[in-house]
Amino acid sequence: MAGIKNPQWLAQLRQQATSLGTQHVRVGVTGLSRAGKTTFITGLINQLENHQRGLLARRRPFDRLEAVRWQRDGVEQPFAYIEALQALAGEPASWPASTRDLSRVVIDLRFRQTGLLKRLQQTRALRIEILDYPGEWLLDLPLLGLDYGHWCEQMRDWLDAEPRRSLAGALRDELAAIDPLAPQDVGQLQRLTGAWTEFLQRSRSEAGLSRNQPGRFLLPGSGIAADMLLFVPLLSANRHTRGEAGSWWSECEARFRYYRDYVVKGFYDEHFSRLDRQILLVDMLAPMDAGQAALTDLKAALESVLQSFRHGRNSLLSRFWQPRISRLAVCATKVDQVAPAQQRAVQQCLEDLLTDSLSEVRHGGVQVRGFPLAAVRATRQEGDALVAGLQGQSGWVRYQPGGIPEHLPLDLQVAGPELLDLRPPAGLHRNEPFPHYRMDELIGWMVEGHTL
Repeated sequence: MAGIKNPQWLAQLRQQATSLGTQHVRVGVTGLSRAGKTTFITGLINQLENHQRGLLARRRPFDRLEAVRWQRDGVEQPFAYIEALQALAGEPASWPASTRDLSRVVIDLRFRQTGLLKRLQQTRALRIEILDYPGEWLLDLPLLGLDYGHWCEQMRDWLDAEPRRSLAGALRDELAAIDPLAPQDVGQLQRLTGAWTEFLQRSRSEAGLSRNQPGRFLLPGSGIAADMLLFVPLLSANRHTRGEAGSWWSECEARFRYYRDYVVKGFYDEHFSRLDRQILLVDMLAPMDAGQAALTDLKAALESVLQSFRHGRNSLLSRFWQPRISRLAVCATKVDQVAPAQQRAVQQCLEDLLTDSLSEVRHGGVQVRGFPLAAVRATRQEGDALVAGLQGQSGWVRYQPGGIPEHLPLDLQVAGPELLDLRPPAGLHRNEPFPHYRMDELIGWMVEGHTL
C-alpha cells in the first residue's frame, strides 16, 4: 500500500490517465450543393458552445460537459464561423455564404469524470474534427472508377436525355462533331471549357440537377492549376479510342487523368481514409419541388456517392490498415419548411430514394440512422400554418406548407411542396442556442460510443 501513497508514482499515474483520457472523433460532413452544410456546421458549433442553455443540457453525456473550445489558432484553413454568425445575426439576417473551398473545424470538449477514475482524473477530453468542403467536389468521387473514354460515353448518354439535351443545345452538337484524333485547337478548347462550365451551372440552377461533373469546374478551390481544368467530354469518343500526341483525345485524356488521380483521389485519400463517422446532408425538398427529373438525378448522384465511400476498402489489407466508418447519418435538411407532423415523411422519402444503397451500407456493418434536421429553424408553427420571413423582404408571412407523401412513389412522380425562399429568424446571437430541429439528437449520436 505504500506505493499508492508515493506522490511521484501517483503523479505519473495521473499523467498516464490524462493521456488516455483524450479521445478523438473524426466526422465527415458531406452534402450536395445547397444542402445547408455551412449553416449546419455553424449550428453545430453554436449548440455546443451553448450546451448549458439548450436541449443538449438534458442529454447524456452533455449534462457533464464543463467546457467547449472552438479552435481558431493553429488550424489550417479554419472554418469561417465568425463570418457565418455575422450573416445569421445581421440586420437583415441572411444565410451564410456557401462553402467555396476546403476548411477545417476543431472543437475540444471537456467532461467531468465519473466512476473509479475520478480520483486520478477529474476531467475527460474529446476532440471533434470536421472537414468542410464544397458539395460540388463530392460529385467527383464517382470519377475514381472511370477512365476518360468511359466518362465520354457517360456524358453522351446524359446529354441524350432531357433536360440536359435541351440545356446543352448547340454545345452538345459541337462536342459530338469533334474528331478525337484530329489536332487539338487550343482556342476552341478554352471556349468549350467555358461553355461546359456554364452548362453545368444552368443544369444546377434551372433544372435542379445534382450530377454536375467535373465539380471543380463550378468551384475549383485553391491549389489547382487553371490549365489542368481545360478538358471537355468528346461525345464521339469511347473507351476504345486512342489518339496521338497533340490530338483532342491525347490532350483531354491527359488532363482528365491528372484531375482524377491527383485532384479527386488526393482529396479522397486525405479526407475519407481517416473518418470515424459520416454525416450526409441532403436537401430533399427542393428536388421534390423541381420534379421527377431532379429526383432521378439526385437518386443516381447519391447512390454513386455512397458507393464511393466504400472505395478502396474491399481488400483485407485496406480493412486492416484503414479506419472503418462505423456510423452513417443520413439527414434530410431544411425540414422546418414543412409542418412538424410531416418532417418524418420528408426523411422517409429520402430513405425510400436510397433503399438499395443503404441496405448495402448496412450489410457492410455500418450503423445507419436518419435525422430530419433544421440546423437553424426559420419557421414557427401557429395552428395549422407556418410563420416565417421571406428573403429580401421585411415582415412575416403566414402560409400553409404543401403536403408530403408518406412514401416516395417508385416512379418518383410527386407534387412539389411549393417552397418559399425563407430568411433566417431574427435575433440570433452567438451566446444563445439557435432554434433548431433535432440537432441535439445528432450531436449525441456523433459522440456516442466514446467513453465519456
